[in-house]
Amino acid sequence: MSLTQSQSQPQASIKQLPPWLETAAFVAPLIVHMVLPIIVGCFFAETEPDAQPAYEKLIATMGFQLFWGIGLLLYFRPTYLSHFRFKVSWLALPVGVLGCIAWVAIAGLDIEQNLLSLVGLEPLSRPAVNPFEGYSSSQQVVFLIMRFAILAVLVPLAEEIFLRGWLVRWIHDVDWNPVRISELGSKALLAPCVYGAITHPEIIAAIVWFGAVTWLMVKTKSIWSCVVAHMITNLLLGLYVLQTGSWELW
Repeated sequence: MSLTQSQSQPQASIKQLPPWLETAAFVAPLIVHMVLPIIVGCFFAETEPDAQPAYEKLIATMGFQLFWGIGLLLYFRPTYLSHFRFKVSWLALPVGVLGCIAWVAIAGLDIEQNLLSLVGLEPLSRPAVNPFEGYSSSQQVVFLIMRFAILAVLVPLAEEIFLRGWLVRWIHDVDWNPVRISELGSKALLAPCVYGAITHPEIIAAIVWFGAVTWLMVKTKSIWSCVVAHMITNLLLGLYVLQTGSWELW
């Protein structure tokens, strides 16, 4: 892995794809990851709102997410590399570490709740899954392996490829294919923060974190630096959750 600065100019396609399929390459992994839990959930009975999710439902959902998500990412790998050379800046490490610290500080230590209360809003929450409650030891191991694979591998790849690889360029120009990171305007650069606020219950933490990674993208001209920073943040966050039992954070 090279730790030098990446160039953002799209390269000649390794494998020519129709425009709709090239767009799908950047969009489909994240859409599949987000939609599959809804589809899989249709085959299982509903649990009480505050109850621990059924183990079988969790494993089925995560299994399908990993299979289809990683499968699509591997299938379209040549397309991603034809747009962005695989180079990673050393800045991904401090951004990833500081990103986790900021996320925990804002979302996990009531800073977000206090800030939102100033404008009369209540913080949102995500289902808290405690693998050490009601699951056997073998089930705990399977759950943790799959959960960390999604948290530290699938989500960073799918989300960053969608956001930095496609969405910001599409917002800048619907003819997004030739757009370079260095050409992006302010509206495009704000899009990841808006996405983060919409898709994460930790709204303020998400805005801060996605803004920091957008800075990293602009600084390094590399979406792969963003992927690595995202992986580091999520891995550290997962370890923090295990250490402290803050299950609502993952």
